[in-house]
Amino acid sequence: MENLINLIDSTIWPFTILVMFFALKKPLKAMLPFVENVKYKDLEVKFRKSLEEVRAEAEESGIELKSSSKEKEEIHQLLEISPSLAIVEAWKDLEISAREKTIQLVKDEKVLSKIQRHPLSHLQRTGAFIPSTARAIRDLESLRNQAVHTKDLKLSKESVKEYITLAKAITKQINAITELPKQKLTVLTLLILEFNHLIDTGKYESITIEDIHQAIEEKNIIEYLHEKTVNDSDFSMFIEGGSYSEYLVYYYEQIYQLYGGYAGSERKKWGVENSGLCLLVAWTNELIQQGAGWHPYE
Repeated sequence: MENLINLIDSTIWPFTILVMFFALKKPLKAMLPFVENVKYKDLEVKFRKSLEEVRAEAEESGIELKSSSKEKEEIHQLLEISPSLAIVEAWKDLEISAREKTIQLVKDEKVLSKIQRHPLSHLQRTGAFIPSTARAIRDLESLRNQAVHTKDLKLSKESVKEYITLAKAITKQINAITELPKQKLTVLTLLILEFNHLIDTGKYESITIEDIHQAIEEKNIIEYLHEKTVNDSDFSMFIEGGSYSEYLVYYYEQIYQLYGGYAGSERKKWGVENSGLCLLVAWTNELIQQGAGWHPYE
């Protein structure tokens, strides 16, 4: 008798669960579309919120967001074909504009060949976009990726229309760029930080003002420092192949002009009479104060 009770006890729960499963199978199945709708509705809300942030960034940049009649017609045609395809095409047009602009403005063939896969990154790195525009572009790229890679994402026509409007507005801004900034403020501040670090080590007091004068004349300041301070510095971003190597030519030109105008007057104007590194800090800071060719928003 006891064995029978134990057998019943051990089988009753699996049996009960099986019965409940079959009893609830149909109601659960009927709820799945509702669950999916809630999930995709949430994705749509997040997508829309991100678009609102992009619009705010575009407005902060002063980008004209009003579409022309022709653009409205193009947006309408894209929406009729496929909302997700419309987003892909709008982003593609933006990238094409960036690529064409770099071809137009970048004269160095070696640099041009390296940046063609990521023209937007190059325009951003060179300071062609103010920060709010750069953020808007990054957000649009992220939203484009969501639209492409999120399976069965259902976006409203209003959201897609907003995305296309923003993408086209930024595309027009890219088309309006007439030149790339010759110098970027970030480059100068990074150089000052590196010079300052070398001063702080206390190892390079032997670098004299005369040494820096000679490096300026030979237009190889960074190469000279890179070789002399190899174990204590990191000028990899500025030497050949680095992210900011293309700026060195302009930096050398500007420093050379300061050298031509003020060599011998370092103590009187900047309070520097011994350290070559301190002179570089002072003269690079002078370029920042002059605003000589750098992009003021970066």
